[in-house]
Amino acid sequence: MPDHSSQSGFTLVEVIAALGVFSISAIGLIHLSSETTIGARQVDLRALAEIEASNRMADAMTLPPPVLTGVIAGDATQRGRTFDWNRTISPTQEDGLYLIDVTVSAPESGQVLAHVQALRAGQ
Repeated sequence: MPDHSSQSGFTLVEVIAALGVFSISAIGLIHLSSETTIGARQVDLRALAEIEASNRMADAMTLPPPVLTGVIAGDATQRGRTFDWNRTISPTQEDGLYLIDVTVSAPESGQVLAHVQALRAGQ
C-alpha cells in the first residue's frame, strides 16, 4: 500500500499567489496591447493627412497663372476619414515668388496632423 503521509502538490496559498502574479502580468499585457493599437491608429491618421496635404499642394502647384493669393479652406475624405484643410498662398519678398502653406487637421479636435510648405514662381 502506498504511503499517503507525504502528499505532494501545491497549497492554497501558493495557488493564490501564482494567480495574483499571472493577473498582474495579464493586465500589463492588455494595457500594452491597447497602447499599441492607439499608436497604430495615430500613425494611420497622420499618414492619410500627409497624403491629403500632398494632394492639396499638388493642386496649388499646378494652378494656371496668374497665382491668386489668399486663404482657401475645405474638407476632404481619405479612406473614410474626414479632414479639414487650409491652403494659404502669399507673396514673398521676391517678385514673382509665392509661398504656399497647406495645413491638414482633425475636424473633431482641430489638431494639426500634417503641414507642408513650398515656393512657387508665378506672374
